[in-house]
Amino acid sequence: MPWNPIQDLPESWQDLANTELPPLARVWNEQAERLQQSGEFKKFMEKLRREIAIETGIIERLYSLDRGITRLLIEQGINESLIPHGATDRPVKHVVALIQDQEAAVEGLFDFVGKQRHLSTFYIKQLHQVLTQNQQSTEAIIPSTQEIITIPLIRGDWKKRPNNPIRRDGSVYNYCPPEQVSSEMDRLVALHHQHQDNQVPPEIEAAWLHHRFTQIHPFQDGNGRVARCLASLVFIQAGWFPLVLTRDDRTAYIQASEQADHDDLSGLVNLFSKSQKQAFIRSLPPDGSKSHYHGCQIDVSDRLRQLGTAIAQMQTGLSGSP
Repeated sequence: MPWNPIQDLPESWQDLANTELPPLARVWNEQAERLQQSGEFKKFMEKLRREIAIETGIIERLYSLDRGITRLLIEQGINESLIPHGATDRPVKHVVALIQDQEAAVEGLFDFVGKQRHLSTFYIKQLHQVLTQNQQSTEAIIPSTQEIITIPLIRGDWKKRPNNPIRRDGSVYNYCPPEQVSSEMDRLVALHHQHQDNQVPPEIEAAWLHHRFTQIHPFQDGNGRVARCLASLVFIQAGWFPLVLTRDDRTAYIQASEQADHDDLSGLVNLFSKSQKQAFIRSLPPDGSKSHYHGCQIDVSDRLRQLGTAIAQMQTGLSGSP
């Protein structure tokens, strides 16, 4: 695919909005302040950050990790002693260092939002530097010979040479040329701020920002990890949850990204919306636990699940209507 400057949202972007998320978010917001003060919710968020940190590297194939060990690390913390020999395809110490960098980046998003900072190219460079703190090198292709070589990774600054991947069919996907990166990133951030002023729904803005950033591909490596952090930032600013994509989402994620390359963001919007809906459900107390709201006892989990079921039934009825 030839490179083209990034495009703004499509004219019909309102049609991309997910109708399930606003009512789910309202139910969550009714109880958010109380739940967020509980020890169980804090533990849930710690585990969520660890899950994101582990899986984002697996999606990028920086390392592999057994599912059982992944679950253990999520539950108990990122600890080298918990990873036995053979559970990963890279040196354990290096894998742990990468995961810890990725966890620090996610934690930094919450700090960024808490300080009410606004997205800038400077912060995006900072984010890249944190994510790649323990990544020393990356691969590059010599255009004349198509030879793959290893080069030092430039952390926290735009790429100095093209990073256009060759697909299995031999075609080349052209990202933004290095000399155009700075101006394209300035435009990306400016458009993002316009979208915030126009109150574009979080699931649409997260998908747009993620995809347009990956079209630019401003760093020599680490662009996918940064893109998912930027999507998470949009959700966190909305008071929702950081984006959780796992190895099981990888195929759908790639397909949705390729669909967006052809001017259709619906796949990414739907995938990101699904992640948020799952996070809303997972964050609530176990079945049967109660919360108090305006002096009344409410089963938050049941209420949210009933709402989700009602929405699903309504959509099924609409799709089946003549």
